[in-house]
Amino acid sequence: MHDIESPLLPHEKCNGSTLSSSSPYLLQSAAELPSGSQPSTTEVSQSSFASIHATSNGGMLEKSHILVVNVGGRKAKLSMEKLFAHNTNTRLSIFATKSHVERLTDCDAYFDDTGEYYFERSPIIFECVLDFYLIGKLHRPFDVCPMRLRYELDFWRIPMGKMAPCCTLDENSNNHGKKEQENGFIESSYPPSAFERVRYGPFRLKAWSFLENPRSSSGAKVFSIVSALFVLLSLSGLILSSMPELQENGEPIQLLITTELVCMIWFTLEYIARFLVNPNKLKFTKSPLNIIDLCTILPFLIEEFLPMKWMKEFRGAMLVIRVMRLARVARIFKLARYSTGLRAFGETMRKSAAELSMLGMFLVTGIMLFSTAIYFFERDEPNSKFYSIPASCWWCVITMTTVGYGDLVPVTTGGKVVAAVASVCGIIVLAFPISMIIDKFAESTGQ
Repeated sequence: MHDIESPLLPHEKCNGSTLSSSSPYLLQSAAELPSGSQPSTTEVSQSSFASIHATSNGGMLEKSHILVVNVGGRKAKLSMEKLFAHNTNTRLSIFATKSHVERLTDCDAYFDDTGEYYFERSPIIFECVLDFYLIGKLHRPFDVCPMRLRYELDFWRIPMGKMAPCCTLDENSNNHGKKEQENGFIESSYPPSAFERVRYGPFRLKAWSFLENPRSSSGAKVFSIVSALFVLLSLSGLILSSMPELQENGEPIQLLITTELVCMIWFTLEYIARFLVNPNKLKFTKSPLNIIDLCTILPFLIEEFLPMKWMKEFRGAMLVIRVMRLARVARIFKLARYSTGLRAFGETMRKSAAELSMLGMFLVTGIMLFSTAIYFFERDEPNSKFYSIPASCWWCVITMTTVGYGDLVPVTTGGKVVAAVASVCGIIVLAFPISMIIDKFAESTGQ
């Protein structure tokens, strides 16, 4: 049994006291309210009040009775069955088991004429508390600050775990919403419960934190630094191997080959360790950073363990070899695993997909328009480099992106006008979504 009545008249706070008819802070009863201010619900009868009120000698209420509370001017009547149905450790359920005298020390005031225990708390959030006693789940109002909601629920001693899935708050959100920045090194969020139903769960949880979260321990931080150094060493070897001075018969010197081998062994063992301790193998393989790791390792393994010489006899085989070797450059993205800045950049690109799509559409529209226009102005000129619309598209891309190589230059008056308009439109198109992308970047970095 539960109802919410209209706000009561203003009253004075009187901690731990009973407001009697002789009190100067007496609240007007329902009978004394003006005709236009009568409560919307039917008042409890006098016989019901007798069952609601605690005895004057501090006797305990039975659970079949009704508890009447007033929170910030909102009146609620709760049966004892509802108070004890879902959780017996909440403030109201414990409050209901106390004697009348003990209750007076826990509430902010007591209204003798209506039998209400008054709490000076938020009436809006108390609506959610009442729903919890009725259905056993919390549903939060989305116009209330999450931190304010947590504060009120802590007062009523209702755990956040009772929040309905549709209204679940992020348990790790604190410090003004800087969760992403604080956990920037964690590739994917696996709660400890994800390791409870897997074999060797506690050990795998510790290993996962060690491998993925440098802030989990000093050893994890050292491991992340060593891994980042291996990435830098591998990139340095890749760059140096292209220098003729460090090549023998078209191949890198032995030192660079050994360095590459050591780095690849480290990357392979690291990938296998992450794969083994991960509780969700499918999610692991679909992760962008893990795909990058795999693209870094596979070309090396294929080239080392498969004989590549026979492939050179087939047409197009060398192209395959070059593509595999080119895939090695993907290892530079491994730095994103250890760099908060690179991760924030990637997150910004993901969140700005709509803005980037809009920018691409603007550029494509402008390129098609201006390249076609300048082609018809310039095609009849002697030795014109605007001999086709695709050639004009190259000029338009360079012009609208404000690069300006100068390899293609219009000579006609109409072509120069088109070039001027294309330059101005390019600046406008590029500047238009920048502010929105900056907002996304600030959101990703927690600033």
